[in-house]
Amino acid sequence: MKEYNIDYSKEAKEDLVEIKQYIKYNLQEPETAEKLITKIKNEINNLKHNPKIYGVIDDELIRKLEIRKLIVDNYIIFYRIKNDNIEIVRIMYGRRNWISLL
Repeated sequence: MKEYNIDYSKEAKEDLVEIKQYIKYNLQEPETAEKLITKIKNEINNLKHNPKIYGVIDDELIRKLEIRKLIVDNYIIFYRIKNDNIEIVRIMYGRRNWISLL
């Protein structure tokens, strides 16, 4: 079975740090922050074997970028497939106006 490589964009790496810091410091929940980041990374790693399981987002502008989304708890992981790579584009809280941020 084909295995894809996973690459994180600079923005996606920053998103993970911000999510962790917000939950750890603002919500005073360090254990919850660690568990969530681990869960997000595990779900991303699961994409290695079948990244096409989630469809391209059905928005006129985003469809052209071929961005897909994976939902983990209250967060959305945006990614695209390029050849043998999965690019994690952004990781955002689901209630944000994410269309304007992609």
